[in-house]
Amino acid sequence: MIQEAHRAPCPAGRWTYITVVLGAALGMLAGYAPLFNATAGVFVRPLATEFGWGRSEASLSYAASMFGLAVVSPLVGTMMDRYGVRRVIAVSAVVFGIATASMALQNGSKAMWVGLSVVVGVFGAATSVLGYLAVLPQWFDRRLGLALGVAMCGLGAGTVLMPATAQYLVTGYGWRTAYVVLGAGSIALSLLACSLLRERKTAGRAQGAARGQAVDGVPFVEALRSYRLWAIWAVFVLASSATLSLGPHLPAMFADRGFSPADAARSASMVGIGLLIGRILTGVLIDRIHAPFVACVFFGGGALGIFLLRSAHDYQALLLATTLIGLTIGAEGDLISYLVRSYFGLRSFGALFGIAFSGYGFGAVIGPIGLGAWFDRHGSYDAPLLVLSFMLLLAGALTLSLGRYRRAGDLPAVAPAAASA
Repeated sequence: MIQEAHRAPCPAGRWTYITVVLGAALGMLAGYAPLFNATAGVFVRPLATEFGWGRSEASLSYAASMFGLAVVSPLVGTMMDRYGVRRVIAVSAVVFGIATASMALQNGSKAMWVGLSVVVGVFGAATSVLGYLAVLPQWFDRRLGLALGVAMCGLGAGTVLMPATAQYLVTGYGWRTAYVVLGAGSIALSLLACSLLRERKTAGRAQGAARGQAVDGVPFVEALRSYRLWAIWAVFVLASSATLSLGPHLPAMFADRGFSPADAARSASMVGIGLLIGRILTGVLIDRIHAPFVACVFFGGGALGIFLLRSAHDYQALLLATTLIGLTIGAEGDLISYLVRSYFGLRSFGALFGIAFSGYGFGAVIGPIGLGAWFDRHGSYDAPLLVLSFMLLLAGALTLSLGRYRRAGDLPAVAPAAASA
């Protein structure tokens, strides 16, 4: 694997590595996924009641925001290469927080509802894993997987805390106040996270290029012609389509089998537990085992979970299924950054990470809509669940086709960029 830039002494010492991970964790806790996506279900009922919308109309916000995120991710990655990760995150976090607070201005116009949600997704992209996980490969190599796993715990914690916070605010103060408080809180926590982050200078930025400096890595144009980049993109289109499509539909699946709302809620909790374990476990394993092998195992486990969800009727078996699916979702977040770093280096990391992450975003749009459309037409989830299982198996096969990592000596480079903090 590409060797660690931090062989060079770092004046800030070990504390810098700790604060970078803590900053990434805090930023993801208050970023797009926990603050907006994870709380979307809390706002569906009050909005539907106030404006006379159906549940599907009130839920359009999720798909619209994910579409905005997916479209803009490659551009955000390119901007991080050029202007630096912290700067892009800070500006995006402020606009994202303002856009979230502005959701309180809804007047029943569906165009406003969808349009503002797209804006939230566009500026929320840099406050997601796309932004915060782009910093860690600058500092870590042999322990990159562990650093990613620990940082992603912030996202897991936010996914648990933010919906509960939103529900408390909606119940006590109304949905408009809830949006304002969440938006303001996101800005404050995100700027605190940015103050903890540190960056190493990389050659992808214009000023570094002007000095003739470069780091190990594949040039952007060459990477665009690489099978590996588009295979990674396809892996995460398939994987996110298969796993993230289930979130909005799990309660209905349990209800269809006669289980209570409390039992359905417990299944969602098991997804969350699996997700948190998956992030840490994946991070530990990919530091020791070839990442495509790890990905294949997790994707295979997710395929088994979806198959169990389709065929099992015993509650304990269904809880096992949702846990396996959660493990797979947790693994996906760590793998995107790790695979891009391992196969393409840091030279154009932001732009290439943005392209790979856009695949994850598009899958999160396609999957839930496709699954819901099939059920509305055929009244059953059986056929699409079988297809989703095979999609995860295909994603695993694609990761195995990536081959060995590119070593530092294989990557074009001139003089290395400054390695000090």
